[in-house]
Amino acid sequence: MPENLREDRNVPAPYVSADSLHVTGQVVMNLPLAMALVDDKGQFLVRNDAFRVTVGRDDAATDSIDSMVVPEARQSIRDAFDRVLATREPVEISAAMPCRPDEKQAILIQAIPSGIGFSAVVSMRDIREQLRVEAQVAAATRMQAVGQLAGGVAHDFNNILTAVLMLTDQLLSRHPETSPDHDALSEIRRNGLRAAALVEQLLAFARQQPQRQELLDIAVLVDGLRPLVSQLVGPAIMVDIIAEPMASAVLADPSQIEQVIVNLAVNARDAMDGNGHLNIHVVDVRGNAIAAEGHRIIPHVNHVRIDVIDTGTGIPPEIAGKIFEPFFTTKPMGQGTGLGLSTVYGIVKQSGGYVFAMPHPDGRGTKFSIYLPALPKAADVAPTPAVTVVRDHDRLIGMHVLLVEDDNAVRTIFDRALQHRGLRVTAAASADPALEWLQSDTHFDVLVSDIMMPGVDGVELARRARLLRPGLVTVLVSGYAEMPLHRAADAQGVNFLSKPFSLAELLDVIAEVIPQSAKK
Repeated sequence: MPENLREDRNVPAPYVSADSLHVTGQVVMNLPLAMALVDDKGQFLVRNDAFRVTVGRDDAATDSIDSMVVPEARQSIRDAFDRVLATREPVEISAAMPCRPDEKQAILIQAIPSGIGFSAVVSMRDIREQLRVEAQVAAATRMQAVGQLAGGVAHDFNNILTAVLMLTDQLLSRHPETSPDHDALSEIRRNGLRAAALVEQLLAFARQQPQRQELLDIAVLVDGLRPLVSQLVGPAIMVDIIAEPMASAVLADPSQIEQVIVNLAVNARDAMDGNGHLNIHVVDVRGNAIAAEGHRIIPHVNHVRIDVIDTGTGIPPEIAGKIFEPFFTTKPMGQGTGLGLSTVYGIVKQSGGYVFAMPHPDGRGTKFSIYLPALPKAADVAPTPAVTVVRDHDRLIGMHVLLVEDDNAVRTIFDRALQHRGLRVTAAASADPALEWLQSDTHFDVLVSDIMMPGVDGVELARRARLLRPGLVTVLVSGYAEMPLHRAADAQGVNFLSKPFSLAELLDVIAEVIPQSAKK
């Protein structure tokens, strides 16, 4: 620094006009650094937004360089500031902010030449992006933990529901409609199915719901939902669906994507209190246009975007980070489960996509945007007409089932129910005794096994069973299973049945996999 400037270091700073302060403040505000200008007493004169966020305290609580750091570092930063004024040489110290006491921040203090009107500039690294990423990581970690918990609860609860539903079916078969107990049993079954639907939503959030993915034209799918959406939201809400022909397709489960649209439509209806405008828009987004969408975490590849926009009350900022968590709801007690948006989140993430909720640009309502990875669109294929198949359960009478289930209650109920329908059952509590039976001379027509078991899981059991008994067909059942296990089962061509299910559904699957020519 020139000597003539060093000699002026003790000259009082000239009066700073309001105009010059304003201009200087605007320059500082726009710099990509956390920066503040201070006078010779260490009092802040100008602070930019990055500085305020980095320090994490309001202006009243942070009026000097002493108060910007934790108490134990205040003397150090004051000594550094005095040294800068005395020597005109920059000094960098490391100190923690009160908002982040466990993380030290590098603070650079530099003198300003005399005549400018300020004594020093304090600068730090702008941590706004770091805070944003940390918040996203924390939210993702929290959602993952809740998802794992939800998956575990769903597994145990599905076993209970399977037992309840199967026992109810057995009792209903013995109590015709003329029986005084028939209505009560039917009500038990109805509520059991309602509970099963809630568990299915939990599995969707936990990203452990079985998927049957196929190439979809989202525009065709969404357009086909017009009647259902209009009926769900009611006549007082104007529904506008814009689904023009798409250049791309997506790989997803059609029923689950329909569930996403329906859940968002119902959520919008409630936010608008039954009166307003619902807009559903489907567009192609090219990879080179992703950056302009404003979501940095989305890869720059082609996507299909689904926007669901309402004119409701909007999402208050204080709850914006919680809306996708299961059981979180703003509705009164008894009017919502809090699983609608969490189901949307789980399905979209399991489909490899992203979902965002933000205030609508015009200030009214909320805009949900879903991004699904795009794939080249295949040639149009005529839909296969649905065929209702009636299974012949009577031909199963006398057939031998090797049943493997680690839950005692479920195993007992399966055993009794199948025997009641005329099948012979050999039950095992794990894969080890089942493998011993397969190595014996006993004839089995079908292996029915749970997937999630201690020790050898159902998928590995099916593989070993195929080696021991090449002609033995297998049905795997599970309240939930990790996706790698589902993929392994699909690769082996093993039939899968999700819990909870009725006795009739289990018999349908067994009748489907056992050849008509099978001998009893």
